[in-house]
Amino acid sequence: MSINRPRLLLVGAGHAHMEVLRQQILEPFEADVTLVSAGPQHHYSGMVPGYLAGTYSEEEIAFDLVALAEAARIEFVEGKAIDIDPKARRVEIEEGRRLGYDLVSFNIGSRSGGSDRPETSGAIGVKPMSEAARLRHQLESLAARQDDGPRTVVIVGAGAAGVEVALAADRVLADAGRQRRVMLVEASETILSGYDDRFRHKAEKVLAERDLEVMRGQRVEAVDGETARLEDGTELPAELAVWLTGAVAWPVMRRSGLSTDERGFLLVDDRMRSIDDPRIWAVGDCGTMVDYPETPKAGVYAVRQGPLLAEGLRAALTGEVGPAYEPQESFLSLLNTADGKALLRWKMLVSWSRWAWWLKDWIDRRFMHKYQSLAASGGGR
Repeated sequence: MSINRPRLLLVGAGHAHMEVLRQQILEPFEADVTLVSAGPQHHYSGMVPGYLAGTYSEEEIAFDLVALAEAARIEFVEGKAIDIDPKARRVEIEEGRRLGYDLVSFNIGSRSGGSDRPETSGAIGVKPMSEAARLRHQLESLAARQDDGPRTVVIVGAGAAGVEVALAADRVLADAGRQRRVMLVEASETILSGYDDRFRHKAEKVLAERDLEVMRGQRVEAVDGETARLEDGTELPAELAVWLTGAVAWPVMRRSGLSTDERGFLLVDDRMRSIDDPRIWAVGDCGTMVDYPETPKAGVYAVRQGPLLAEGLRAALTGEVGPAYEPQESFLSLLNTADGKALLRWKMLVSWSRWAWWLKDWIDRRFMHKYQSLAASGGGR
């Protein structure tokens, strides 16, 4: 580290920070840059359902953060951020390590609401990747078991992730020729909240054709490894339960003392900076824009934020103000249905088709190659 250079801290390795790393490789920032991540790899969430279904290997959906940091000539620190001290300009990492900063950007994503309660400890998530790998292993174990009884899987939460994971689980068991009962349990009265009726009806048709059960208006109170108990006392058989409820923030944001929304996400301005402290950025899921509070917690927004974040950080390092970000009104949505097809929504167009899957696979692989190739080439230097 240099004595007189400002310190830029990147916490988390989400979509937006991938672009900041790319910009650092192409044109280094006038700063000492440190990347902090809970693990040495970051996995692209858009391809996790395909990984669960066996379409992709872990290597195909992973970014090697150590190699990217080396290519960018920055420091890499493995650890999970647990607190922020805005006055001292420090971020605390697990095991008591503290990292100072002049500017800090958070791109740490979100977690599923209720997943940290003791009553739900019997369920599996898909984040971090160790959870997704454990889920894939358990699906494969269920499929390999030789008895004739039905395999029972409960997916808690019927948003986009819940629908994709349910269909992936069903595919693994179907390909093994196993009897199965895959159930989606949703607390609200509709699945796929945030989508229009045409898309929702198409998704419901897909689920019905695959004989997946959907329970609306039901809240899961507890999971114990054998059953999922609903709030009315009903117990569903659940050899495997996956918890994929709505997004809430990681505790680090509330601990900071900075302004957050009701779910704990940092409140930011149109330049993605904390409304309390312009030295702190929050992008992707972990920030909520005060002028656009209804913006979905979806990766496509973080991808769009990436170039503007890089420009904004570069400007801030010289005392300038970077560009404003305005979320797009609509976005292309592609859900993997684990049957060689995908559900697509783009403005007024809704499709469930093979060409939609080809488009999704092409977009995902192109996104991965954009950053994986930089690590493989050492940044081209």
